[in-house]
Amino acid sequence: MTDPLAEKIGINVQGGTVNVQNLNLGIAERQEQVGDRVRILVVAANPLGSSPLKLDHEVKTIQAALKRSRKRDNFVVEYQLAATPSELRRALLDFEPHVLHFSGHGAGEQGLLFVSDESAAAIYRSDSGEVRSHSVDTNEIRFVPAQPLARLLQLCDEHLECVVLNACYSDVQGNAIANSVPITIGMRDVVADNVAIKFSQGFYDAIGAGKSYEKAFEWGKVAIEFDLANNEAGKILILRKKGESISPFISAIPDISPPTISVPPPPRSLSASEYFDRALKKNKNGDKEGAIADYSEAICLNPDFAEAYNDRGSTKAALGDKEGAIADYDEAIRLEPDYVDAFNNRGNAKSELGDKYAAMTDYKEAILRNPYHAEAYNNRGNANYALGDNHKAISDYSQAIYLKPGFACSYYGRGTTKQCLKDQQGAIYDYDKAIYFKPDYAAAYCNRGNAKADIGKKEEAIADFRESARLYKQQGKTSDYEYAQNRMRELGG
Repeated sequence: MTDPLAEKIGINVQGGTVNVQNLNLGIAERQEQVGDRVRILVVAANPLGSSPLKLDHEVKTIQAALKRSRKRDNFVVEYQLAATPSELRRALLDFEPHVLHFSGHGAGEQGLLFVSDESAAAIYRSDSGEVRSHSVDTNEIRFVPAQPLARLLQLCDEHLECVVLNACYSDVQGNAIANSVPITIGMRDVVADNVAIKFSQGFYDAIGAGKSYEKAFEWGKVAIEFDLANNEAGKILILRKKGESISPFISAIPDISPPTISVPPPPRSLSASEYFDRALKKNKNGDKEGAIADYSEAICLNPDFAEAYNDRGSTKAALGDKEGAIADYDEAIRLEPDYVDAFNNRGNAKSELGDKYAAMTDYKEAILRNPYHAEAYNNRGNANYALGDNHKAISDYSQAIYLKPGFACSYYGRGTTKQCLKDQQGAIYDYDKAIYFKPDYAAAYCNRGNAKADIGKKEEAIADFRESARLYKQQGKTSDYEYAQNRMRELGG
């Protein structure tokens, strides 16, 4: 027999199992009509051995979003921090949540990262409020793969309506869970900490305002785009409705009916290394978006593929996503702590975001690991120059040139620094070298023109500005072209 109230609000009760068929109404309103409150279980795990996350910050963000909502009295939230698999299982039995929110790390096929039950006894909360461990074992990680998680959550079908997996690469789990849970939200790729937290804020702001799960999902994505001016992260988040799984997973309750259709196995997909090689080719051909997609496939198949993280980070940086690049470099360094190129590349991304001091630290780490890394010396020289330490900048540029004698950009950087120190002859010498090794170096011609003008070599300066203007125009650098033209006119050329 159908319950009239349940029918009115879009819930079909069959054999003791609650199957939500119409989720267009916000859960707070639906639970209020049946005299109940929304139960949200927040599970967070950042085991030692995984890169640090601001999980306490995300928990506080969820608390604040619900407390400020007009339906705040309709919610009750339970938290499991530094969660083990056993604690999740027991919390699901004890609390019977409508919404399960996981915050932490995902590793694709390997699973979500939990704290191992064996190390849980060493867990404590620090004076700063962070959940950490006394364990001498620096790796507390316990992976929970997709299929066991899906089986566990299928047993919660009497109450569970929505699962939010706020973790990188968690759509592998979301794909499995979607067989039995009405709404599942996961991520196809890596997402920076601040982006994940911002999604939670937008999502629970909307849930608290009475929006449906699908609407709240859109509000979470808009929060990322609007608040953080990040247009890419929203593409990584994916919402699946019940039954939208794209690959078969074994059910917790076996289906004894014979299959009606024999489905042939899918064709063999590429290996991680094959995806990586294809990404390199796409990058070389200018298809950076396609390269990122292939790097992501390689990482999904091999979550320990440090080189894929590094190269994907460089591709993101080239597309202007510096924060996404830094997140990838972080993971590459976590997997390979002596990854010199990842340190150097991360330094570049931080420098371009304006954090020169943090960039300097990364360049120093790269040089400590490889004292012959000319690029790291050059980049540290750029950072020293930007911070006004001209003498250290010259020292770094000189070391880069010693290690790589034809390094045109180091000659250019050293020339620029000498010019700041009023050493025009020394600057001209370095610009000569930069142009010798890179004949289309427009900026070197322009700066050499300024140096020559300062020491009275007017005609030579005009010739340099003329050549730099020609090159700038050829390279499509309009403002630089106009500057060179103006300097020519000022000198009467």
